[in-house]
Amino acid sequence: MTQCIGVKPNGGLCKGVAQRGSDYCPAHDPARKEARRRNASKAARSKPGREIKDLKAQLEDLADGVLSGETEPKVGAVVTQILNARTRLLETERKIRETEELEKRLEELEAAHERQAERGGRWG
Repeated sequence: MTQCIGVKPNGGLCKGVAQRGSDYCPAHDPARKEARRRNASKAARSKPGREIKDLKAQLEDLADGVLSGETEPKVGAVVTQILNARTRLLETERKIRETEELEKRLEELEAAHERQAERGGRWG
């Protein structure tokens, strides 16, 4: 069993076991890149999707309460401001996640380029 030659985001070598017939573990195997990207994309969307549904439900309940007279309009306005702040926070979290993902992908590409250059190969 050989060790994976992949490089972790922190620059260290992967400690995973390479797959049979490959220099990489499943997490670093270039042939699995698209599958990893799809899985990461699904994972990134799952939690915010639920939070957005919750926010929509809260806004609907709030609107119903204001329209029926159960909730004072002043209270409804303040709660809406709070929900808007939560919405902006979700958007900021999404942007941070996207930036971190892009940074990780760039680091992986740079590391792969360096390995290729060290081996004397051409890039591309």
